Amino acid sequence: MKTRIHISVPVSDLEASKAFYTRLFGAQPTKAKPDYANWRLDQPALHLALVQAPHAVEKKNQVRHFGVELFDNGDLGDWRKRAEQAGMQLRIEEQVTCCYAVADKFWAQDPDGNEWEFWVRSEEAEAMHAGREAKEGECCAPLAKAEPAMAGAAASPCCTPTQKAEAIAANKGCCG
Repeated sequence: MKTRIHISVPVSDLEASKAFYTRLFGAQPTKAKPDYANWRLDQPALHLALVQAPHAVEKKNQVRHFGVELFDNGDLGDWRKRAEQAGMQLRIEEQVTCCYAVADKFWAQDPDGNEWEFWVRSEEAEAMHAGREAKEGECCAPLAKAEPAMAGAAASPCCTPTQKAEAIAANKGCCG
């Protein structure tokens, strides 16, 4: 049985969001209208719809995190390489413990602050989080100490120390 998950996301700026998702998924929208766009993807099996709805976005929707679990480090590397080559700002985490698992992952944030996590689990873990304090109810949330990376500059931060301090205070990634 073939299936495809459907997610509908309200967006404040449809054109900026279309550009982000085109780069993230490496594909043009399947359908595009003045107030709507969607992608019907096979990898991942996803039907993502974007709906122009600035007032809905202003209400701070609680769903801010989506993910694609991969099962091979080569696939994770391919997704990451394409995102970096598209000039996307990524936050990289290696062997991080979250949700009782250890994983390598990267994160990308869309123009409205929705986080997309791509990961490969390497092992199970006995702790929800390791090496940091987590807020109540927090799971797989952005880490203030995670170093963001940009294409061509993976080893160096993509913002100044002042910008980084402000981002950490706002509980956001440095580049996001």
